[in-house]
Amino acid sequence: MIEESKKGLRGSSVGIANSRTTGSLLLSSIEYHRTTFPKLGGFIEMNCLRSLLLASGTLLATHSLAADVKIVSWNIAASPYEQVLARASDYKTMADTLSPDVIVLIELTGRTDIKAIADAIGWQTYYATVSDGQVQGDEIHASLEVGVLSKIPITSVIEFDPKPEGRTHPVMTKSKPDGDSSIPVTEMPLKGTDMMGLAVTDRGTLRVDLANGLTVFPVHLKSNSNDACYAADQSIGHLKKLGLPPVPALHTVFDNGSDVKAKADKDNAFKRERVIAATKTVADQAVADGRTVLIAGDWNTSFEPGKFGQSFDDCQLAAFTCARAPFPASACTGDGFDDTFAIMTVPLSGSQKWTMVTKDLGRTFKETEFADKAIDHMAVPAAQASSFAAPKVGSDTFGSDHFPIFTVWTAGP
Repeated sequence: MIEESKKGLRGSSVGIANSRTTGSLLLSSIEYHRTTFPKLGGFIEMNCLRSLLLASGTLLATHSLAADVKIVSWNIAASPYEQVLARASDYKTMADTLSPDVIVLIELTGRTDIKAIADAIGWQTYYATVSDGQVQGDEIHASLEVGVLSKIPITSVIEFDPKPEGRTHPVMTKSKPDGDSSIPVTEMPLKGTDMMGLAVTDRGTLRVDLANGLTVFPVHLKSNSNDACYAADQSIGHLKKLGLPPVPALHTVFDNGSDVKAKADKDNAFKRERVIAATKTVADQAVADGRTVLIAGDWNTSFEPGKFGQSFDDCQLAAFTCARAPFPASACTGDGFDDTFAIMTVPLSGSQKWTMVTKDLGRTFKETEFADKAIDHMAVPAAQASSFAAPKVGSDTFGSDHFPIFTVWTAGP
């Protein structure tokens, strides 16, 4: 952090020095023209001063937008809006600890809580946008919006929604917390998620263009929540509460899994695959537009051996336990059943080859059901990967069930 700060200060000094040099030359020009052409001196002086202001402003703006940018991605943990407000100190502590410039936020309930988070952090200037796929006030499981909070100006936003509702709002800023009409959010369908019909859990993304050339796509892919395991676990618990004898079949399902569970696991993987494939299509277009692009968020899958595949030719997934444990690789012989990462990296879809820069990260979910593998990820185009520092995991969850992850993007000269 100290070295990064020194680098930023050195860059600022260079920018200021360059602007001073430009200013000195222009001031010399003003004096020359005032002496040589006294009748035109006032007119020339006015134009030279205008040039001085424009040149100085351009140099300083160019420097500020070219500096290193720290990007944090964090699932804050779904909760009703009241609980979001109660956690103000968590957001402030996270920002003070990690010093981000851009924050990708997952599991928001809507616009009001991203504003509350921005207020808690207390940046002097901010730009914020959030998806609007759910109506605030829905049950807790619907608190699955994604958003971006940035110190760097947001210049445009597109909401890609599997089920467009027409409820988009303009970007929020410190000075216009209810929305700046000069930065509207455009809503478009996320094409490709309608394979085999839309799922209730299909979630969209945002294309957030920043003034420094960076484009961010926040994502929250389908979880591994499994109805078969949940039903068996709940039924066992209810029988215990009633003092009734256990049902062996329920324990068999929970301890050993079932064909129903295995099908649900594959269905969840398919839902992740189709949303990330659709997201990749629009992210590929951003790359083609000449942008530096980052896809970040909660991917809900990990690089556990046996799970992730390299082709759509999936294995026959065998039943395996509902207990929270690392994925048993023996349950999937051959190519893995979850091709979410391969869609990006092979690539199995789209035109651009991407790099999962978080592949070697350790555990990012507080519980240990994914062993020591990350489920929060960042992906960047392979050709741009060298400009991003190796991501790291924050040392605290700051009140969430996920650890934040972060990287630093170094813009070109």
